[in-house]
Amino acid sequence: MGKNIAVFLAMLVVIALLITVAFTGVDLVIFEIPSVEDGIIPGLDLSGGSIITYEAKADTVTPTEMNTVEAMLRQRLTALGYTEASLYGAGNKRIRIEIPNLSDPEEAVRQIGSTAQLEFRDYTGEVWMTGDMVESASTSFGPIDDGRQSEHHVIMTFFPEYREIWAEVTKFAANQGDGENYVAIYMDNEQVFAPSVSSAYAATGITGDSCLVSFGGSSDAATTSRDFANFIQIGRLPFELEQVQLSTVGPTLGAEALRTSLIAGAIGLGLLILYMLFYYRLPGLMATIALMLYTALIAVILAMMRVNLSLPGIAGIILSIGMATDANIVIFERVKEELRSGKTVRSAVDAGFKRARTAIIDSNLTTMIAGFVLLMFGTGPIQGFATTLLVGVALSMFTALVVTQMLLKQMANLGVVKLWFYGVREDRAEPKMQNNNFSYVKNFKWFGLPSLLICLFTVVCLVLMPFGINLFNFDIDFTGGTSFHFDTNVSLSSERLDGLSAMIADVTGHQPSAPQRVGDTEVLIKMADIDATTREAVVARITEEYPNLDVLEISNVGSSVGADLQRAAILSVIVASALILLYITIRFQFSSGLASIAAQLHDVMVLLAAYVILQIPVNMTFIAVLLTTVGYQINATIILFDRIRENKKKMQKTTFANIIDRSIKQTLSRNINTTLTTLLPVVSIIIIGVPSVRDFTLPIAIGLLAGAYSSITLSGSLWHSISSADDKATKKLELKTIKPQ
Repeated sequence: MGKNIAVFLAMLVVIALLITVAFTGVDLVIFEIPSVEDGIIPGLDLSGGSIITYEAKADTVTPTEMNTVEAMLRQRLTALGYTEASLYGAGNKRIRIEIPNLSDPEEAVRQIGSTAQLEFRDYTGEVWMTGDMVESASTSFGPIDDGRQSEHHVIMTFFPEYREIWAEVTKFAANQGDGENYVAIYMDNEQVFAPSVSSAYAATGITGDSCLVSFGGSSDAATTSRDFANFIQIGRLPFELEQVQLSTVGPTLGAEALRTSLIAGAIGLGLLILYMLFYYRLPGLMATIALMLYTALIAVILAMMRVNLSLPGIAGIILSIGMATDANIVIFERVKEELRSGKTVRSAVDAGFKRARTAIIDSNLTTMIAGFVLLMFGTGPIQGFATTLLVGVALSMFTALVVTQMLLKQMANLGVVKLWFYGVREDRAEPKMQNNNFSYVKNFKWFGLPSLLICLFTVVCLVLMPFGINLFNFDIDFTGGTSFHFDTNVSLSSERLDGLSAMIADVTGHQPSAPQRVGDTEVLIKMADIDATTREAVVARITEEYPNLDVLEISNVGSSVGADLQRAAILSVIVASALILLYITIRFQFSSGLASIAAQLHDVMVLLAAYVILQIPVNMTFIAVLLTTVGYQINATIILFDRIRENKKKMQKTTFANIIDRSIKQTLSRNINTTLTTLLPVVSIIIIGVPSVRDFTLPIAIGLLAGAYSSITLSGSLWHSISSADDKATKKLELKTIKPQ
């Protein structure tokens, strides 16, 4: 008894320490664990700032050229004072720049993306040459002169018509005194290098078609020589950069989004805990303790990863907390079944975890497949959502299968064996839902009919699109264009909204879409793609009319970005479905894989119908919503299929339809409870969150409900239908091949 108490208290101490580390951080000798505040970087949609995406205006671009562009942009960002900016590649031809707290994004777009100006000057500042006179610049490592040690160096080659100029400037430099005998290399009027010229070249300068610049043999010299070559290459880039996407979020909107998301998350988590305690009692308490550990672990891991956390990332964490409860629910339902069969608490806990393990691993792995597809095809916030979801799913398996199991075992060992504590009646009776005679398979047509009608509606919407009839509310992320989100700080009447539309049309020459009122004083206006100068003119004109105007958000997306996003959405669903089909076929059978894909298609159709009916903006987060829905549906379906597989071994003398019905009833509590616990934090965000977050979480909630419906009423019956059709086809084939004796 004393040992069990000690083990239980030790686990609580470990959980408390991890929670403390998450908030305070710890500096160990080997490595440092930063606190959540220091380690997790708020995304620009939480702190305010701008995201700018540039695209190379060229048919083909080499990796070397893109590396050169990145070096130029980093130098330019530093020179402009954007020291906290981050920069990374986004595909083969694009570069994404994130700049926090940017006051004038339009000016930044012009400065950062302008053509690089590379100049060669003497010590007086006189310009002798420009970057377009250099043919190439390449790094090398080896001996420069016979008998000397190897050094890092750069070989510059000049076009023939400019070689005499290079000889003249190096001759001038070689004849100067110490401290003045150099040729300075300037990038956008900022000196970046100043290699000296030996007095040995005082008579003729450096002649020939190339020039060697030495940097020494140290490891730092390798980096310096590479940077030098990059800067030389910048001056002769064969393409220009075009700004194809701009998104600016004001600090006010970002702070409000963060505040409401955290409040919603806390409320949702609190409701989830209360529900688990009410329904599962002692196991619910153990799950709550494990959930606290889970939350601390995910915070520590994300801090150590230095994750750039955006609003979709927070939604991913909150969603993963809801989904983490699913594994505990699967286990607890299994434990309750074992208790009803007459087992002791200790035996029921062991058997419950053992029987639930396979289903939990299978269901979570399929969710992770969807997460990896998001990482593959998503960018920016979508990858952040996928990262938090993947980390959350992996941790949920650990906390459910290891931590919750240890906690429940300690409770059993401490003598807490009264059935009431485990949510089971003293007479061990099964729930009524498992004993009724209702058949889901026989009533499949009544469940399938409304689903079929919704799917037909969605198909019609999709078919009409090529004919110019678009019923979807495609945001500029998909179509390209410009959107403004203003807070006029004045109550907006219909006349004022019309006036805003007229002012923008007057400035741009394009009629914007109907302004959308967001609250009493805020307005969202979308229109065709306009350039930076025109966007500035729009803001200036609106400010004249509304002097207290706050620019909450500006987004500008080129048509090429929208086309790429559409391709990514289609590809991601196809790839995720194919991988999930392969996995289910391996783990179960091909007919069950086809049934799961059909149920997935149903959920996608329902989701698309919701986007049309509710006019939810179809934007960048659409891919994440789509694959979250697919992953959740597969999670629930695999729990059912795992039970069907188990019952087929036990119920060999009954029909497949009866096995499916029995399996659905056995997993019904799990489906209902999982859906409710996952929806609680999501619905909290829908109610409290800002509109941009609500547009992300509302379709997720619809997808969760669609997934629960299809996993209960459709997927098992579809497996039965496909399997029956396959059996009939096989029997017909066998009859045809039988020959008379």
